[in-house]
Amino acid sequence: MLTDSEAWHGYQQLYQHCVNQAGNITSAETLYKAAILLSKQREAFDTAVTYDSISQPKPQLPLPLWRIEILLYLAGCYQLHPLNRRLLLLAGSCSAIVSAVQTEPLPYPALSAARQLKPLPQAASVVKVLSGCYATERKQPQWQQTLLSLLLTQSEYLSNRREWQTTLATRLMLSQSDYELDILHRLLQQPAAELTQQPASFAHLLQDSHFSELRYYDNKALEHYLTTSAERSAPILALASQLNRQQQNVQSVKLAIGIIGRDALPAALAQAELQHYLRALNHPWQDVFSQFCHVLAQALQLFMPKLQYTGSRLLALCCCAPLWLDPLYQRTALVSRSGTGYQSAFTPALQCKSETYLPQLIELLQLYQLDNYTTAVTAWLKPSAGQRLTAVTLNLQLAWLSSLALYCAGPVQPVDILLRKTAADSQATVTAENWLQQLAQHSQCYYPLQLKL
Repeated sequence: MLTDSEAWHGYQQLYQHCVNQAGNITSAETLYKAAILLSKQREAFDTAVTYDSISQPKPQLPLPLWRIEILLYLAGCYQLHPLNRRLLLLAGSCSAIVSAVQTEPLPYPALSAARQLKPLPQAASVVKVLSGCYATERKQPQWQQTLLSLLLTQSEYLSNRREWQTTLATRLMLSQSDYELDILHRLLQQPAAELTQQPASFAHLLQDSHFSELRYYDNKALEHYLTTSAERSAPILALASQLNRQQQNVQSVKLAIGIIGRDALPAALAQAELQHYLRALNHPWQDVFSQFCHVLAQALQLFMPKLQYTGSRLLALCCCAPLWLDPLYQRTALVSRSGTGYQSAFTPALQCKSETYLPQLIELLQLYQLDNYTTAVTAWLKPSAGQRLTAVTLNLQLAWLSSLALYCAGPVQPVDILLRKTAADSQATVTAENWLQQLAQHSQCYYPLQLKL
């Protein structure tokens, strides 16, 4: 069995072999295959990349390989999906090899790698990451920037590991990019110990959930549990601040429990737990998802008025949570530009048709005691021929389609069709415009045009 030092030595030897091969045969395919080989080798003996390991790398790595360690550290900070982590590692390996092949330092190695790989169809995803680097120098607007390219750019700026903290401090003073400032802070300051304890997958949420226990706590035990952590109590205090008549900030957990009430408390606790998990993912589209979820919650209140306020928010959050787990959004710009104009990349109508969306949603409904909606969401997302839709299913569809129409400029016609189906009185004049106006008024929705790093 290889020791840790032997594995690192073998990794460096492979790196040198890849550099020599790419230097002798300058083709896109050779570079791409070498980068795949190098990235797979790094993944094979993957060890935890900590702040100490990038500050004092052991063994001493060549500069391009040390930059890859920076990338892996940032991938952990931002809880990258495994597919995106692998893509970032591959892009970093391409840039590292191109940088090492050159006799003189390249000012923008990532862009050089992108140009070299562009003719290769199978490298399209890597080229997209590489070509998105150095957004500040290229004066690229924020809504076109992507997280993976921003992380790779920061690693490329580091030209001397012995003075890397000085380099970061200088960039911190001169930077005019909010994204860069956030990444720099993560590299200049050792993260909190709980960074590695944050849930990294959907399975962790299902396994580590405390909801089934908390819902049976009495007020005193629940108060003690919530006051042990600000992260646990913050959502409950925020909800109580919204529910009290005077709209004053509630700072007492005991008072918050009394305001929310025992009937609504289980849904509030479930929402707090799920929100904490989703925030811990550090998703760059956090604000976009949260706003869409807020619109959906308001739509559910309009179409299902008997549903409690906390219940509508929890149901909306369960319906939107799978969007956080889609790896595509983590590496995509908020708005894309084409020859026909601008187009939002946020397409929940497509994501809800994926193979993973419905199973994840059902698991969340079961976890948070919303099993009574399982049949309705299944009929909504996987309709069968001749199936008669219940009122709950129709209302769920109406809320979802109305949210799409208002937030994502989706078609209004399906909303009109469903409204006619649900109208109790055939002579009632209920139009989609009226509903959407009410929804806009209640939700005050807006579309964030920047990432949240």
